[in-house]
Amino acid sequence: MVKRILLASDGSAPARGAETLAEWLAYELEAQLVGLFVRDSRWIRLPEFLDLGALSVPLPAYHQEIEQALTVKGEGILKRLEDSAQSAGVNFAYKLETGVPAEVIVQEARTADLVVLGRQGENHPEGEALGGTAERVVRTSPVPVLLTPPAYTRPERLLIGYDGSEPAVRALHFAAPLAVELGLGVQVLSVDDNLNRAEELAREGAEYLAAYGLSMEPAALQGDPAERLLEAQGPADLLVLGAFGGGPVRRWLLGSTTEYALRGSQGPVLVVR
Repeated sequence: MVKRILLASDGSAPARGAETLAEWLAYELEAQLVGLFVRDSRWIRLPEFLDLGALSVPLPAYHQEIEQALTVKGEGILKRLEDSAQSAGVNFAYKLETGVPAEVIVQEARTADLVVLGRQGENHPEGEALGGTAERVVRTSPVPVLLTPPAYTRPERLLIGYDGSEPAVRALHFAAPLAVELGLGVQVLSVDDNLNRAEELAREGAEYLAAYGLSMEPAALQGDPAERLLEAQGPADLLVLGAFGGGPVRRWLLGSTTEYALRGSQGPVLVVR
């Protein structure tokens, strides 16, 4: 059951899709929506790394001015989110914190069931499909993370990529009650070089979902899993994937399929570690 959703937003255009989707989810699931804005401590400390020449203004004054500007910006964004949530009848709370955004988001995620944020942020490098903050959050969050594209499209179907791995099983278990509560259609898609193996996995996933009253024809394909999944996903499909995790090294690895999907997806992607 998803009852507390953490929405991390920097107020930028790429984050607007996450804001809208998070509010819709909170409304449909009757969950509390917690808006989070992080004053980036790296910006506050930036003057320490600049050559100020003959300027005699003490560095603490610059720090204070930058922090105040970020505070005003954050309060404005959170007030906008609060007004929108209240108009929609959504229970809303907010947090204004200071630190490295990815680290703060992951820390705050400890008291949430789901994290929602945009794939890109305000300082997103041109040409990159996945921002650094989003990537770090997905890799280290203790709870599932939903990454969204800039444009919002209301989800109509959960498309579950199922390969039988432990993360994929956890993703399947998370997605089933979510589909019921949201009233969404579901499709289980398994991809393997061995078509018989793909068909077996797809049936396994469909069998589990049937216990939730969710019925569908399981789909099995051959080829590259990431490419087949993205080909199957439309803008209104919420793609659900399991990501690799566990161990001092593997916890930093998403797996090629997950990372490729995050960078190339045309719709939102829910990652369960």
